[in-house]
Amino acid sequence: MNFHSRAIVHLSNLRHNFEAISDFVGRSVFIIPVIKADAYGHGIVRIAKELSTYDNVAYLGVAHIKEGVMLKKKGIKKPVLAMSCVDSFDIDTMLKARITPVVHNVLLLERIIEYAKSKALNIKMHLKFDTGMARLGIREEEVEKALELCRENSSYITVEGLMSHFSDSESDLNWTKLQFDRFKRIIELFESRNIDVKYKHIANTGAILSLKESHLNCVRPGLALYGYVPEKSLKNVFDLNPVLEIQSQLINIHRLKKKEGISYGRTFVADKDMVVGVVAFGYADGLLRSLSNKMECIVNDKKVKSIGTICMDMFMCNLTGVEAKVSDTVTILGFGKSQSITAYELAEKSGTIPYEILTNIGKSIRVKRVYRK
Repeated sequence: MNFHSRAIVHLSNLRHNFEAISDFVGRSVFIIPVIKADAYGHGIVRIAKELSTYDNVAYLGVAHIKEGVMLKKKGIKKPVLAMSCVDSFDIDTMLKARITPVVHNVLLLERIIEYAKSKALNIKMHLKFDTGMARLGIREEEVEKALELCRENSSYITVEGLMSHFSDSESDLNWTKLQFDRFKRIIELFESRNIDVKYKHIANTGAILSLKESHLNCVRPGLALYGYVPEKSLKNVFDLNPVLEIQSQLINIHRLKKKEGISYGRTFVADKDMVVGVVAFGYADGLLRSLSNKMECIVNDKKVKSIGTICMDMFMCNLTGVEAKVSDTVTILGFGKSQSITAYELAEKSGTIPYEILTNIGKSIRVKRVYRK
């Protein structure tokens, strides 16, 4: 296949970010790197291999059992924590792949206990509690029941971790502290019943940066691993480097006359004669169509504006005054010698968040993923 486009994953930046997080939280604090959703678009297997080399990685955090199974089939030895979408039908698959489940309601807890009894097993798990996200997690009124089930069935289950999830840790510190206080009370309840739990974790990237006491003995960084933070005001807490770069090529250059429109819907009409470049990258490759007539790209270290509606396979840009030729590299996300385009910039212009940019851009099979040390 002739790849016009490539997603370059800078592994040295990944390692830099992981080590910056480790230094910030302290080397005695365990880390669960969140590598769900194909490691936020960076390639789950290669990212898992890179992060598995660190001793302070307690688990690799995925969302689905299938993600964990795939990692194990690819030879990943680190423990894997499946943080959502675990149900009673997955228990056989989960155990065969040696994946640790996050149990987020009492019904699932009871079913796993029944299964463990029927097979004379002891199953390790993490329990998730809802402290204010109101999504997944054992609710406040069920905490006591969950606790008693764990205490009475310690021969069949081992609660290796207690966890919760912040809903607004990057911007609402008061609400975050309230959630943290709720979680601390749950931890104290388990300790008062002599249930010894190895890992306690609630801090995501936002809380790692904004609420140091929430680190406890384990944290779950996601976005920060890949060089970004969920709120730009937190950018300077410690140094992060973007890991992903997206490049494509100019596949055509032509002149556009004054008053001539371009692309579907003629959403751009030239106000003067101009030079147009066509770039082999479109919304099928994960470039949001809402960036039409808004985004910029880098051609020969010059920032140029996209013009016209972004198409399935390509977009157009204004090359007037730029020295360029067909096959020249176009940077859509990443760095030139003196220019840069970040996921923050693309997110702001499209009205979304960096998470959506990273998990979508470059996802097409037409985009070759390249790993660089």
